[in-house]
Amino acid sequence: VSVGNICRSPIAEAVFRKLVTDEKVENKWMTDSAAVSDWNVGRSPDARALSCLRNHGIETAHKAQQVTKDDFQTFDYILCMDESNLR
Repeated sequence: VSVGNICRSPIAEAVFRKLVTDEKVENKWMTDSAAVSDWNVGRSPDARALSCLRNHGIETAHKAQQVTKDDFQTFDYILCMDESNLR
């Protein structure tokens, strides 16, 4: 979870998705990322985030979204990028 869902959390989501895919356990994990705000809903990750991922051979089709109450029922783990987002 991050503020705008176009930098840190989409990178974390894409890296984690690659790790579980590489380990062939992707069917055991449902990964996603979202924001606490609605500022960037529908936008692709920031160009710098996409560049960072490409430099490491990781692709993403992520579009920014906002955390919902349902997410707390859907996911076993919700990780926050910092204390501000946790609050």
